[in-house]
Amino acid sequence: MGDAELHLNVIQKKSGVYQWVDQHTLPMQDWAKHLQEYVANNNLARTPCYIALGLNKYQHFQIDRPEVEEQEIASALKWQIKEQLTSTDEHVFDYYDHPAVIGGKEKVNVVAISRTHINGIIKGITRAELKLNTITIEELATSELLPTDDDAVLTLFQENGGQINLNIIKQGKLFFSRRLKGYENLASFSLEEFQMGMGDTLSVEIQRSMDYFESQLRQAPVRKIVVHLNSTIQQELANIIQELTFMPVTVMALPLASPQPDKTVSLASLGAALSDVRLDTEAAQ
Repeated sequence: MGDAELHLNVIQKKSGVYQWVDQHTLPMQDWAKHLQEYVANNNLARTPCYIALGLNKYQHFQIDRPEVEEQEIASALKWQIKEQLTSTDEHVFDYYDHPAVIGGKEKVNVVAISRTHINGIIKGITRAELKLNTITIEELATSELLPTDDDAVLTLFQENGGQINLNIIKQGKLFFSRRLKGYENLASFSLEEFQMGMGDTLSVEIQRSMDYFESQLRQAPVRKIVVHLNSTIQQELANIIQELTFMPVTVMALPLASPQPDKTVSLASLGAALSDVRLDTEAAQ
C-alpha cells in the first residue's frame, strides 16, 4: 500500500502447492471502492488479507529497550518517541526486538502509524469482505522473501517510484535497515547516466551500511547483495554495483512463478501475501 497505488498479489494453495494466481494494481484514490469491486468480481470474499504499508505510510525508530516489565513496554515506548513524531495526529504503536545488542544495550524497533490511517485501512478491508490477518511494514514484508541463511545478505529493494530500501538480513532476522533517498526516478535513468555518479554514490551507501553492520553490530561480513530495483535494466545495474563493491550481486529470484512475468512486481505486497508460507520448503516445491 503506497502513496499512489495499491498492489494486490493473490496466492492460492492448490494440491498442496502454493501458486501465485494474480497480481493487480489499483489507484489509491477511492482504493476501498476499487478493492471491493475487485474482490466481488474475483469471488475472493472472506479470503485472508495481509497488508504491507509503503515506506511513507509510517515512521520507524530504533531506541533503547525500556527497562520495564514486558507488558509495560508498549506504553513506555509511546512516551519515549512522542517528541520524534512528525505530526500531532494520534498514533498507533508497535515494536519488534532488534536481534543484536548495540553498544552494550538491547534495542527495539518502533513503528508509529496514524490511528486515522489504520482505521481507514480496517474499514476498507472490512467493506471489501476480506479477512484482515496482519498489517506489516515494507522492511519486514520484503525480508519474508529471502530463504533463511546463516550468512548475512544485503538487499536493495525498491517499489515503483519509491526510495531504495536497504536491509541486511541474517538467519531470517532484520539486523539493519535504511531508506536511501534520491533514487525515486531510477526507472528513467539510462545505464550511462547511472554510471555517471549515481552508481558511485549508491556503492558508498552500501559500504557504509556494511561497515556499521560489522563494527557496531559486531557481525561477520555481508556475503552477498540481492537487488530488485525499479528499472528495466536492473541486471546491468547489478553488474555495475558488483564492480563497485567487489561483492557478488544477483537480481532477486522470485519465490513463485509470476502470473504476469512482464509486469512490475511489488515485493512488499508479495512478501506480505507469503508471510505465513515457509519459502525454503513449501513455496519451493
